[in-house]
Amino acid sequence: MFLLEKLLGWKIYVLKGGSKFVKELKEKTRKNSKKHLQKEFKHNLMKELMKKIKQDMDDKGFKIRPLAKKVGVDRSVITDGIITGKTAEMKLDAFMKIMDVVYENLEERQEVIRSFIEISQNDLNIRKSLVYCQGTGEYDVIANLVKIHQGDRLLNKYIRVYELFNKRNQNIKKGQPLIDEMDEQLFSSDAELQVVINILYALSMHDTFNIRAMNPYMDKVEKSLLEVHDNFINNWLTMFFDERMAYVNLFDDNLELCRQKCEKLLKEANNVPLIYTTSMCCIGESYMFDDKFLSEKWISDSIAYLDKHGVSRESRKYKAFNTTLNYLYIEFGFNLDKINFDYIDTSELGYYIGLYEDKEKGLEMIYNLVKERGSSPFTDYYIARINEDLEGLEKALMRFERVANYHYAKAVRRTIELLKMKQGEVERV
Repeated sequence: MFLLEKLLGWKIYVLKGGSKFVKELKEKTRKNSKKHLQKEFKHNLMKELMKKIKQDMDDKGFKIRPLAKKVGVDRSVITDGIITGKTAEMKLDAFMKIMDVVYENLEERQEVIRSFIEISQNDLNIRKSLVYCQGTGEYDVIANLVKIHQGDRLLNKYIRVYELFNKRNQNIKKGQPLIDEMDEQLFSSDAELQVVINILYALSMHDTFNIRAMNPYMDKVEKSLLEVHDNFINNWLTMFFDERMAYVNLFDDNLELCRQKCEKLLKEANNVPLIYTTSMCCIGESYMFDDKFLSEKWISDSIAYLDKHGVSRESRKYKAFNTTLNYLYIEFGFNLDKINFDYIDTSELGYYIGLYEDKEKGLEMIYNLVKERGSSPFTDYYIARINEDLEGLEKALMRFERVANYHYAKAVRRTIELLKMKQGEVERV
């Protein structure tokens, strides 16, 4: 009787207002159909990609057994993944190892890897793709992955975090506004995600010049890394961690440890231009107050390396490295003709003009910037140095030390000593 009532009730519902139910059912069916078609379409694209790679391997004379031995994978990985198509989708890390040998040309290799990433459907492969693209600076690919997989039940928690990271990558949002957006959200306790989100928090604290605030987040990263069990993902996240720790040690003025971290990354990341060049620039910064010419060489080489490897001149890294080199020239007053004014922040431009061209104009630029963006230890220092204001310099020094940027505090100490000597000479005269 109950079943009959239930059936009759459903029938009445359909007759009276069940059109809503029917519409929902149709919509669900349509979406499922669309997903199935997309899945099938991507499956066919993967087949076509493997056919292309197989053809390229044949054209270049690659044989399976020696290739497998050279790459360090079982021959069945190549046979099933590329030759016969028995494996629907190879593991990204195995695929990349093979591509490193098959395609010597970097651009050609990257294009094939990008294609593989954008048609991958395996959840773990997509997670690997996100961390790989973050490390290699493939921010457009991350944006595409976010669009493709947003709303996916299993992947959405990863997509959300990388979508936030990509806002900083692409200069859409950074510093305090990004911190505020992160604070509004709840994140999974998954170790892999905790590493990524805490690195993003640390970077955002760096953007606000609050170096001391980076440390608790880096401690969380170090603990969470122990719980990331996939080797490929762990290796990439460890490189991100080491890169950030090199800078933490730099700001702490622990220069030997900073250089050790950088040297380690130079060995491990020789195929990852963004991490490799960041290590070069960091070494350059570590020598800034000991040997300005050695510092110049390392930072200049890091910029040249970006150019050599086709990293966009509009990228964050390219602008940041040039800003650092420009600061070196302005701070020590040498090679001023080498300053790249195409890549100079307003604060450093005001600093340069105030010191070497027009004091009032330079100060006005910095004051206007402070009104717009707020002050920082650097703007406090620039203003005090231009004004030859000893009290202002002492306050700037306190601010550098309060945020634990002991390395760049040395610039302020140096200026204080020079100004005291200058004032002493004036008094003696």
